[in-house]
Amino acid sequence: MTSRTRRPRQAERQARSAQHLGDRRRAADAEGPLTALPIAVDQLRAAIAKLPESRRAAAAEQAVQLLDGLRQDIAAS
Repeated sequence: MTSRTRRPRQAERQARSAQHLGDRRRAADAEGPLTALPIAVDQLRAAIAKLPESRRAAAAEQAVQLLDGLRQDIAAS
């Protein structure tokens, strides 16, 4: 029996996580955009959390700016 190393376990965990997020997104998409929105925001938050610490704040700030801009565009229409 071979011992498993950290890299294969990490890759398996990442694959399961990606599969789970993809399944959640597909299920939410099937129910409509209002259901898909929180899932998309969760995925964005997860992507930012996986960045190196030095890049997280800038990525979060960029995401907030994009969402604020979108909110303002929607409010103006």
